[in-house]
Amino acid sequence: MLLVSCSAFTKTMAQDPHFSQFYASPLLLNPALTGAFPGNLRVSGSYREQWPSIMYPFKTGSFSIDANILNDKIGEGDILGIGLTGIFDNTNNGGLKSNTLSPSVSFHKILFKDDNATYSLGGGFMASMNTKILDYSKFVFGAQLTPQGYDPNLSTGENKNGFTSVSFDYSAGLVYAAISEDNSYYVGGSVYHVNKPKENFNGTTHIVIPRYVVHAGGSFLSGSSNRLYLSSVYMNAESYSELIIGAVYGIGLLNTYSYDSEKNDITVLGGVWYRYKDAVIPYLGIEVGSLRGGLSYDVNVSQLNPASNLKGGFELSVNYTFATSEAAKTRQKTQCPGGKQNHLKWFGF
Repeated sequence: MLLVSCSAFTKTMAQDPHFSQFYASPLLLNPALTGAFPGNLRVSGSYREQWPSIMYPFKTGSFSIDANILNDKIGEGDILGIGLTGIFDNTNNGGLKSNTLSPSVSFHKILFKDDNATYSLGGGFMASMNTKILDYSKFVFGAQLTPQGYDPNLSTGENKNGFTSVSFDYSAGLVYAAISEDNSYYVGGSVYHVNKPKENFNGTTHIVIPRYVVHAGGSFLSGSSNRLYLSSVYMNAESYSELIIGAVYGIGLLNTYSYDSEKNDITVLGGVWYRYKDAVIPYLGIEVGSLRGGLSYDVNVSQLNPASNLKGGFELSVNYTFATSEAAKTRQKTQCPGGKQNHLKWFGF
């Protein structure tokens, strides 16, 4: 007998890995955000270690790479994007390992322009292969308990050393944006696990319930080079729901942007998010040209606080955008008049 609640396993396997810095993993937020940036190529990565107060913290990481393609074949300002995202999630010192690999595609169409802004609508699709591995050697079984205590050299008494489950699912989303010279606004929605894939666990079949996401936000120029970012996300999957709202303020220390040279902007970022009834999440970041790094920490304020002692988890994110082609520079001029492109760097559009 495995001395871990089966319901705990079901809950762990049912929930998707998530990040407090949801904006730093845009392809996990909405497939329609694939390629939605002013450049040719974007590389993003996040790492999270949750609940360090327990013996074996939960460790989650992601990487993504997406690009704009066929720029000379589509309308000026339109975006055709392709991307690839990977996620790994380890619990109980690797006792349960979850891995996902997801290609995605999107298309963004400029609806119209006026003197105030450019308005666009994008849609995206993602396919995912999900692998989950349960390693019995990381757990304690009743057959390994003796009057003298736990003996890891004894047999678990199980016929197998664990199990591997492989499933495939699909996701889709839409995003609408209005981008002006100084400000921007966006709202989007997505659905993950549309086909309700089945996961097999030790002879038991579990159906993965779709996860619904709604996200929105905006950015506002403050002075000549500072900027306020607002963003929010709501996720719901069966009995699980999550709401995060917050703001970040960026102070431009050096702004020497030129369309004919590299971007040498330096911006210091600071802000805070709040996960409803769960955690306060302070954030610090820095932008140097096309590189952004961010660090956040979850301060747990939920009913788990007596056990967590205000500890939730730290999270690190890195994002780099390449913009080398003439098409990318044209897009920057079209979507970012005056070169003020900070409002398109990801906290949303």
